Amino acid sequence: MCLDTKAGMLKIARAASADYDAVMAILREAADWLSARGNPQWQHWYMDFGERMLRERLEHQEVYLFRLDSTPVGTLAIQWSDPDVWSERGLDALAGYIHGMGIARSVGGQRVGQQMLEWAVETIATRVRRFARLDAMASNEPLCRYYEERGFRPLGTVVLAGNFTTRLFEREALPTI
Repeated sequence: MCLDTKAGMLKIARAASADYDAVMAILREAADWLSARGNPQWQHWYMDFGERMLRERLEHQEVYLFRLDSTPVGTLAIQWSDPDVWSERGLDALAGYIHGMGIARSVGGQRVGQQMLEWAVETIATRVRRFARLDAMASNEPLCRYYEERGFRPLGTVVLAGNFTTRLFEREALPTI
């Protein structure tokens, strides 16, 4: 699979356990970039929690690695259920759930993240799921606005473990007839 972007043609492959370091490096770079801008939302990737979560995603979910030539420049995960964030709705078999999307700063500003997001929505549609769902830290207004500008509508907030408030978003993945 490939994705044509302003940065160049990205090769897309499902990541495996052997890709842990490449995926984690992208997520850590994204966390550092966010933190430098006053947003600590991904700093947990430096702690055991993030490391365990990524290893679990690599083993049980669909984690994708996007490479420019042979250099990893992006990652995201797609889950087919998400009761931890979405409660009962996360088990309705109507959606795919996008998590852990990050890009390397080397491709920042070239709409690579936007194209990865669209690729994820299309991938969800190919599995005949009606919706693409994702969540974002409720206090991260720029990111919430970004998702809304890309057609995701807000569906409220939930408080997760550790008093972490996240905003839920949903977008049609399949065309309505």
